[in-house]
Amino acid sequence: MMKIRLIVLMLFLSIGLTAKGQKNINNYKYVVIPLKYEFLGDKDQYRLNTLTRYLFKQKGFEALFDEEEFPTELDNNRCEALYANVEKVKSGLFSTKLEITLKDCFGKEVYRTETGTSREKEYKNAYSEALRNAFSSIEFMDYTYEALETKDEEKTLTLDNTEVKDDPETKEAELKSTTENTETQSKDSTLYAQEQPYGYQVVDATPIVIMQLLSTSAQNVFIVKDKNAIVYKEDGFWYYSENNGELKTPKKLDIKF
Repeated sequence: MMKIRLIVLMLFLSIGLTAKGQKNINNYKYVVIPLKYEFLGDKDQYRLNTLTRYLFKQKGFEALFDEEEFPTELDNNRCEALYANVEKVKSGLFSTKLEITLKDCFGKEVYRTETGTSREKEYKNAYSEALRNAFSSIEFMDYTYEALETKDEEKTLTLDNTEVKDDPETKEAELKSTTENTETQSKDSTLYAQEQPYGYQVVDATPIVIMQLLSTSAQNVFIVKDKNAIVYKEDGFWYYSENNGELKTPKKLDIKF
């Protein structure tokens, strides 16, 4: 039996959790763009990813690559962004077709453009033209960023850095409450892991984000963002193990990956 040990302590970050409320594209300030598209072999090949970011910036979005450092607001709550992708559509020998998709943090498709087509022979020119033609669907949108107002039914779990430093008891109480909530969710319901650039976010059936799992070099071992804890797989089961100066008994989780 393999023993799993907690070897990393994480800094406390905040995770925004929205219980209710629907967003439209105007409610998103950020667009995150991958540095590599699946249909191409290299990162930013033909400068297509850079062109995608440029077009979104021109439209008024704060466009970021998925591998660059995020603003604190977005780093604390990845659901503040839309996640863009460019997909190659099957076409004939003499045409190139692309579509742009926008998904939310749960992987749900929010928007898909019309197909952009090019008949250029050179790949660089063909991809560039097809992407610009696809983006015209977004270009015609009346986009203006409008932040959602905070409502009573919206709950955000945050840790104010100043207050945490000045009031250790408050920090301990908040962490205990958050941990107990995580453990209760783990016992009473099935959780679902949704793949993200940093690893996985774990949601319940609502869906509400329960925790974020950061990938490590070890197989089936994840660091739990926000807590001095890990989630690991042993003997076919997933476990949550926390160490806040005292190693607690691991809790079994029902997570679907």
